[in-house]
Amino acid sequence: MNQKDKVKFGIEGPNYPWSTILDVATAAEKAGFDSYWTPDHLVATGVRRWDALEAWCTLTALAVNTKKIKLATGVSDTYRYHPAALAQKVATLDIISGGRAILGIGIGEAMNLVPYCIPYDKPVARTEEALEIIRKLWSEDFFDYSGNYYKLQRAFIQPKPSVPISETKFRPTVPIFVAASSPRTMEMVAKYGDGWLPANMSASEYATDLRKIRDMAKQYGRDPDGIEPAHFTYVAIGKDRDATRKAVLPQAKMLLLSRPKVIEKLGFKPPSYDFEMTFKLVFPENAKSWMEFSQKLPDSVVDKSPYIIGTPEDAIEKIDEYVKAGCRHFVINFQVPASELRDTSKLFAEKVMPHFRHE
Repeated sequence: MNQKDKVKFGIEGPNYPWSTILDVATAAEKAGFDSYWTPDHLVATGVRRWDALEAWCTLTALAVNTKKIKLATGVSDTYRYHPAALAQKVATLDIISGGRAILGIGIGEAMNLVPYCIPYDKPVARTEEALEIIRKLWSEDFFDYSGNYYKLQRAFIQPKPSVPISETKFRPTVPIFVAASSPRTMEMVAKYGDGWLPANMSASEYATDLRKIRDMAKQYGRDPDGIEPAHFTYVAIGKDRDATRKAVLPQAKMLLLSRPKVIEKLGFKPPSYDFEMTFKLVFPENAKSWMEFSQKLPDSVVDKSPYIIGTPEDAIEKIDEYVKAGCRHFVINFQVPASELRDTSKLFAEKVMPHFRHE
């Protein structure tokens, strides 16, 4: 299997506590995961807890406790950070980690904006300008920029995230993975992305959209094979299929209700749109209602969803559908309590990953 066809696996760790984050990340590296992703949230989502550590501080701490695993955000936005500040944060992590940083970026979510009255206007256009600026800051010195949202005069950052990969060659920039599922955001992938990171797509939809991105990349004069196809997905695995499904059903329904468009694509009508997480925030006092409305969804919604639920053999079968659709980097959020995350990820690494690691 050549490098282009290599299938990679990443794990998204918990927001908190630090002791578990460190344990899971170091165990993931030892188990053979390729990347570790941390949510970039001001507050987490949950029923009982909303704790979240700052993402770039957390990843930098992990950088000095790991040696080879890639370190990424899943994902950052450009509302809370000016693009120059974000470019510096990422460059700092990249230098300290020895070239292991990945910038995951998206158009933003309510949990990071609503409580702080940060305006959520023109998210795609604003993010696109920010990406253009970040690219320039990592590759140019003293440039001016005049956009609709950002203006810079003789802007630069030093040091750049330029890491030696041999005695004579440097990797000039940090890979940017763009979270994208709409036509506008997929175009952003084609123009600026080193990776594409959609979430919770069906394999058939994934294959169709990947072709669109590659066609657009050609139109922008870019090598479509230079864009790494990834996919963020929820996974619940165990040795007993029925027990694993039963345990995860309530949580899976809550996750689905927070993304009502996914429910609609599956052919069902969401019982409520009040818990949509992109533009709305579920505050603690709303958690009970969120749980109650989510349980009105039939079990068949979960069964038809893109979530991977069942035994390791079930996971292999489902993942293989996405590999055939073109995905080469799976970013996995294991649907278990933080205390069980290390054991579950170990099971996945031992029983699932080797199937896709043959030469």
